[in-house]
Amino acid sequence: MTDRNFSRRKLLERGLRLPLGGVLLAAAGATLTRAAQAAEKVCVDMEHLDSGQKSIRESLNYTNKSPHPNMTCGQCGFFEAKADGCGDCMIFTGPAAAAGHCDSWSAKS
Repeated sequence: MTDRNFSRRKLLERGLRLPLGGVLLAAAGATLTRAAQAAEKVCVDMEHLDSGQKSIRESLNYTNKSPHPNMTCGQCGFFEAKADGCGDCMIFTGPAAAAGHCDSWSAKS
């Protein structure tokens, strides 16, 4: 037989758990979303580049996210980093993502 007699205290405790849990989950989700957005920051918007900039990036297969973890723009000798996770590429003469990659990648010396 189950105990159907609830005290007010138990009822309030159980009633507060759900909203409190929801608030905690929402806060954790917001933190993860900000971290994901920072990790996937887009430094180069291909839509707003001129045709010459687009062409050189396309010919060198530039991507904002390197498929090779140890061959990123941030580890390339042609990359000049900035504080926001972006930087400038000497080959492109323009913006590049530190997490990016292209076919002209060359290790920093």
